[in-house]
Amino acid sequence: MPKHLIDTPRETQDTRLGRFLQILRNQAPHQSTRKLVTRLRARNDQRLAAYARIARGRQA
Repeated sequence: MPKHLIDTPRETQDTRLGRFLQILRNQAPHQSTRKLVTRLRARNDQRLAAYARIARGRQA
């Protein structure tokens, strides 16, 4: 007796779509990586401002 369409496991359905999403997610940077990069960039700007203040203090 053949199985009903509902009896098929979900894992085997839309395998092409699942593979496409997996490739897409692997190519894009993770959200936590993006947050870390933006935080590090902001920190570098703060360091530059602090170094400039120190340099101005020594010159003045």
